[in-house]
Parts: sequence; C-alpha cells; structure tokens
Amino acid sequence: MLFTDPVYLFLFFPIVVIGVGLLRRYLGVEAVLTFLFVASCIFYVGWGVDYLLMMLTSIVVNWVLSQILLALPDSRRGSRKWIFWLGIAFNISALVWFKYSFFIFNFSTGAAALSAGTVAIPVGISFYTFQQAVFLQDAYNRDTHVVGYLGNANGAAGISRGFVRYAAFIAFFPQLVIGPIVYLKEFAPQVRDATFGRIRRDNLEIGLFLLVVGLFKKVVIADNLARIVDPGFQSASAGADLNVIEAWTSAFGYYGQLYFDFSGYSDMALGAARILGITLPINFASPLKANSIADFYKRWHITLTRVIARFMYTPISIWGARFASTRISWRPLRRFPLIWLPLLVNFEVIALWHGAASTFLLFGIIHGLWYIAETETRQTSAWRRWKSRTSERTRNVLGRILFTVPMVLCFALFRSDGLSTMGTLMQSMFLLQENPLAGIGMQAILDAGLVFGAMAICWFLPNVYELTRNFKPGIFTWTYADGNTGLARLRWSPNLLWGVVTAGAAMATLYYIGRLPPFLYLGF
Repeated sequence: MLFTDPVYLFLFFPIVVIGVGLLRRYLGVEAVLTFLFVASCIFYVGWGVDYLLMMLTSIVVNWVLSQILLALPDSRRGSRKWIFWLGIAFNISALVWFKYSFFIFNFSTGAAALSAGTVAIPVGISFYTFQQAVFLQDAYNRDTHVVGYLGNANGAAGISRGFVRYAAFIAFFPQLVIGPIVYLKEFAPQVRDATFGRIRRDNLEIGLFLLVVGLFKKVVIADNLARIVDPGFQSASAGADLNVIEAWTSAFGYYGQLYFDFSGYSDMALGAARILGITLPINFASPLKANSIADFYKRWHITLTRVIARFMYTPISIWGARFASTRISWRPLRRFPLIWLPLLVNFEVIALWHGAASTFLLFGIIHGLWYIAETETRQTSAWRRWKSRTSERTRNVLGRILFTVPMVLCFALFRSDGLSTMGTLMQSMFLLQENPLAGIGMQAILDAGLVFGAMAICWFLPNVYELTRNFKPGIFTWTYADGNTGLARLRWSPNLLWGVVTAGAAMATLYYIGRLPPFLYLGF
C-alpha cells in the first residue's frame, strides 16, 4: 500500500486512527499496540504474502534472539556475544541475499549482467533489518529502554505481551517501508506516556500539515519533475545527444526529484505517526542547502547515516586508532587507518546499500574521497586563516555554490543505468558533442524553468520542520544551521491562514493523485 493511494488516505488510515482512539479509551495501550501490529501487517501484505511472511520470520528470529540475550546472565559473556553476532549475521545475510544475490550469481558464473528489475527485492527489507540490528545491539547492552519496554517476559501472557510490543515497534507502518530507521529509545518512552493512543487536537493539526506537505512534495513536485527527467536519461542511455539545456535540466531535475520524492515520504511518515501519537526522527533537514559534503550527510537520510556510522565507521575508527598508535610511527600516515579508511568503507557501504551496480560503486568512492579531501583541507593552516578572515555567511554562500554542481553530477551518476549513460550525459552538459545548442526550443526552456523553480524552493524556503519547530514536529538527532534568508523566520501555526494554504496544497495533490507512481526508494 502506498501513502499516495486513495485507499490508504481515505479508508485505511482513517480506520486506523479511529480504531486506535477507541481501543485506547476502552481497552488500553496493549490493545492499541496489538491493533497497530495487525494494521501494519494489512498495510504491508499488499506487496505480497511472501514478503509479509519474510518480515514476520525476521521479527520472530530477532525477538527470540533478543530474549536469549536478555535472559543469559553477564557471566555467560561468551554465549551472549555468540548469540548477538548470530543475529547480526542472520540480518545481514538476509539483506545481502535478497538485494545482491543476482549480482553474486552473475559475477560467479560470468553470465551477462542481469537487470536488477528482474529480481524481486522485498519492500522495506533494508529498513526493518537495520532497525532490528540496532535493537539486538541494545538488547546485548541491556539498554534500559529495551528492558523497560518489553516488560516481564515470564509466563505465556508476559511473553505474548513482549512479542506484540516488539512486533508493533518493528512493523509500525508509517516508517516500515522507507524509514526513518527508529531506535527503541525514541519509540518506547512515547508508548509508555499516558497520552499515547489518545487522539489529540495538536497531534491532528501538526500531523495533517506534515502529511499534506509530504503529499505535495511527492505528487505535485517530484512526479512532475519525473516527466522532465526520465526522457533525458532515457535518451542518454540510448546514446543520443541532448542539447546543453536538456542535459543540465535532466541532472538538476533528478537531484530535485529524488529529494522531493524521498523527503515527501518522510514527511508523510512523520505526519501519520504524529496523528497516532508517535513522534519519529527527522530524516531530512534541507540537504540541498548544504555547504559541504560533511554538512550534506548531516541533513540527508539522517537515520541511515547514523546506523552506518554506528556499525561501520565508529568500530573501524576505533580499530584504526589502536592500529595507528601501535604499528605506525610516522604521524601523517596514522590518518589513513584512523580517518581515511573508515570514511571510504562508510561511504562505500552507503552506496552499495542502494544496489550492486558500477554507478553506485563509483558514487561511493567519489563521496569517500571527497569527504576525505574536505576533512584534510579543514585541518590546514590556510583554511584556518581564511576562516578567521571571512564571515560565516560568506563561507556558507560560497560553500553552497562550490558544493552544488559536483553533487548534482554525483546524483546524475546515481540515476544513470551505466557509466556509458553518464558519459553521454556529461558530453552534452559540457558542450563536448556536435551542435550542443541544437534543438533548443520553448519546451526545453519551460522545463528548465520548472526544474530551477523547484530547486529554488529547496534553496530559499524554510523546510517543514523549520516552519513547525515550535510544535516539535520530529526528533532532531543532528544539529544543523537554519536557513539564513528572511523567509526562514516564517513559522506555521494552526490558524485560518495556514489552514487555507494547507487546503490549497491538498487540492493540488488531489488533481494528480490518481497516477500512483511508486516512490523511488522502494527500489532500495
């Protein structure tokens, strides 16, 4: 079931909201969690019964392993560690098999490359797998939120209650398919709050606003950008030359399309969860306003970045620090195991998480090297002198200018179905083909205007979380600089003016909503 599906919007979700309110009033929190788990299964089964069975199997296995970890005393440290790594291996193996088996098979047999589109990747497997991996680590560490949330697991009633609580957390439908990836320490305290499950006016107001903004981003902006972007990349894939305006419009258009598509989903996820009384972590914080690659990854797909950092960057960095201090005497070279290697691995994992393709592989290498170059530059005396002589505003503006085009090129590589497609596109972008201005007409100019109008929204308007900051729209897991334009001071409030704006956005989405194109990140 898609968030943009009228069946979801006008039937499924209203029924869930009413059901949660009634059950909380008459039967209590445990009934609400049971209902949410069942509703989440109904939401997910639309993708296929086999996918649902796979998710339920994953939930049961992780639940059993977490119970063993909690039951074993600390004196059995070896057994507990073995159980923990068994769970991590199960989760990662399932993820690798279903996302990369087609690549491994063709590489080992030497067969021609198989299209990823012919392999069924279970929807949401990356997100619920990472969420469970984090939970297992918290169970291994006996995190107080895990112990408190699961409660007493003695007896059939206690075991059933604990399982339902866990399953409701993992399968919670607003964040199940495309995130955000939620930690139990963020979810459990809200369930234990006395207001959980009670339908409150403030939650309805802020939740509906987030939901409508997300719908508008996806249906009105992202899907209309796709109409411009797809023909450009299809032409490049076929080896056809584009004129320079079409090439740059396609590249910038995809940069905006991916952002509005993915952040639109995240807004809808936070809105739906908020209506149900749960505040989720914020996954996007105006990443297209970033002034560096370091700033970008504080703002883009925030919950994935923190999980990869937790399981990859931090352990490798700790190992690198020990290795460097004992094995490497030349101080400058110590930065390789301490910083460079963890960054390269971190970004390659992020890239290959999206799929096993040469374009993703190169995307990760470029971002890793870019991040290293930026990190090393900021350590130099020349950078420190320049920083002391310039204002933050100047550095921010110049940073955005220097950052934007390279990142647009990186995401054009991300969108390309092969390196040859990217090569054809870049030839057109940088005037390396014959007649780069041929075929420029009014339609190409109008399309460019639409694309850069969408980009202007990203660059100059406050994001939805800045607008609603006074109402705590989500959990901020990273700090970032607010926009520095006058418009950044705008604030949303539940009044008539914003009601009219929201209604207008909702009417615009209804005009396009029947198209039902899938979200881009469903493929990852």
